Amino acid sequence: MPRASGTDRWNAVISSVLIRLRSIILGQPLATSVQLEHRLPIILALPVFASDALSSVAYATEELLIVLAQTPWHSSTAFNATLGGIPIAVAISLAIAVLLVIVGISFYQAINLYPAGGGSYSVVRDYLGPLSGMVAASALTIDYILTVAVSISAGVAALVSTYPEELAPYRVIFALLLVVLITTINLRGARESGWIFAVPAYTFIALVSLVIMSSIYHALFVNISGKIITTVPDPVHIEPGHAFGLFMVLRAFSNGCSAMTGVESVADGASAFKPPEARNASKTLILLIGILIFLFLGVGYAANVYHAKPSYAVTVIAQLAEANFGRNLLFWLTIIATTAVLMVAANTSFAGFPRLAAIVAKDGYMPKSLSRLGDRLVHNTGIFALALFSTVLILLYRANVTALIGLYAIGVFLTFTLTQAAVVRHILQIRGRGWQRQLLISMTGACATGIVTVVIAVSKAGQGAWIVLVLLPLIITIMLLIKRHYTWFDRIMTVHEYDHNPLAEPVEPLTVLVLVSSDIHRGILEGLECGRAIAEGHPDAVLRAVHIEMDPEKTPRLKEKWAKFVEPYLGAQMKLDIIPSPYRWLVEPILDYLDWTDLERIGDRVIVVLPEFETGSWLSQFLHNFTARRLRTTLLNRPHVTVVSSRYFMRPMAWRLGRGGLVY
Repeated sequence: MPRASGTDRWNAVISSVLIRLRSIILGQPLATSVQLEHRLPIILALPVFASDALSSVAYATEELLIVLAQTPWHSSTAFNATLGGIPIAVAISLAIAVLLVIVGISFYQAINLYPAGGGSYSVVRDYLGPLSGMVAASALTIDYILTVAVSISAGVAALVSTYPEELAPYRVIFALLLVVLITTINLRGARESGWIFAVPAYTFIALVSLVIMSSIYHALFVNISGKIITTVPDPVHIEPGHAFGLFMVLRAFSNGCSAMTGVESVADGASAFKPPEARNASKTLILLIGILIFLFLGVGYAANVYHAKPSYAVTVIAQLAEANFGRNLLFWLTIIATTAVLMVAANTSFAGFPRLAAIVAKDGYMPKSLSRLGDRLVHNTGIFALALFSTVLILLYRANVTALIGLYAIGVFLTFTLTQAAVVRHILQIRGRGWQRQLLISMTGACATGIVTVVIAVSKAGQGAWIVLVLLPLIITIMLLIKRHYTWFDRIMTVHEYDHNPLAEPVEPLTVLVLVSSDIHRGILEGLECGRAIAEGHPDAVLRAVHIEMDPEKTPRLKEKWAKFVEPYLGAQMKLDIIPSPYRWLVEPILDYLDWTDLERIGDRVIVVLPEFETGSWLSQFLHNFTARRLRTTLLNRPHVTVVSSRYFMRPMAWRLGRGGLVY
């Protein structure tokens, strides 16, 4: 048995360390048979799928106030204007809460229609047609990508709020690090990510609830005049030309509607719940709606009590925590929990998008690779794709929440509208018990979210919403092209009984070509032997060696070695053809030679053998050229040519670090 050299042992150790490091970071591979065991119970599903909507409390109220603060009126606060005696910010928040209930009811019905997941896309596809389904899938794709970018950017904003001057220059770096971290956690699997994210999610709910209850107590029983927020660093200033009116109210409403994003993810990811999937997903949705309404309205009320001022440096949550607790432990816990839950919100997209993409891919509108499960029972390709697109957005917009929020919500509200319209179609078809009440609710929801979609598109047109409106048809076009390709592929590749079957015909005559470099070495000899083995048993086969002469000075040595090491064994069985290449081209002479071969022996199956060698180390491999790999890429694109790689290993390559030590 050959002994391993020092390099062998070192490479084996490195390989083993990398494998074990991957196991530590991502965990051991999971068998398909344990898939049900890794489904999510409600207590873990809530932080995984609902955190996006929950965490929007951290920025939805703030984005609403930013619009109101840009409008000149009697005072510098955003709360003096009223609507029917109710502060305008509170009135808008109440309208959003009502709309949230309506949308929640529609998605409750969607979950029970499609307990296997797919949510919006599946409902819309089946009841409004494939094109409408693609619109829903495209809108959801944009929304999921924006959710990661907005949530992580908002999480970084919460972190920067603690020390604005010191941390602001590193905003983008922090955001990118969070993307890497959350991607890694999701690659470990849904159940493990659920346990990791449960603590920050529930801590955030508890601490924000404490802020709300404390604000209510102070407003009712304590004189808080000394705690009214008067100044903040880097406040939002009045913008020239902005006047208080219906358009500004609609803009504030559309910004506040970002609180509703994420509701659809529960329906999209219903397949990740423990059985019975529909019941557990429905319970999770009800919990989400209830908690979200309480937190959203509570933060709005607290902001009204303390007259929180929107600022580009300090978040509203940070202002309210400081007003209630001071800069003590509770304040810092609230900031940390807010930052953490915003990162968890991005996890909602990492949990929802890969599952949605897998379903769309099975229908043929996205690459098939998105439908495959990795060794941790998660859709790795979808996770990586989401991380990549989100990173691009974060870099383009410098992790600025206000800049990103202009693109936000239009996609998800378009999905809300289509989903509820599809549910209306379903109700009209089935007409089951209580269908009139269900129809009224769904029609009201479809009309309301449809109006909101138009409002968002118009009010945010100048903030970048037009980009989403351009991206939607672009993504749909790409989906149609992908579907057309898969349809064409299936039509061409599917075998029918009446098709020509090459196996029913006599064996085709062979022309076997072995490409030879300027020297006869062990790798070339292995390649020649491979060519001889292929041609063995085919009396009509032609076996040739081909050398492209780019350096004529080396040719005499090549002929000398050929006569010494090849001819005594192969004799006339194999002929060496030397093709001059005065311009030192490699690919073109080989293609010309193949053209000549096709003319010489029409109908032959041409097999090209590429002798290659492996040094055993990826580092030392870079010291050698990549001629064979370059040729393989070219030849694989030539019809009627089969490429065979003959690989010579310069040392034993089967060494590995096993449980009992270094073994062969």
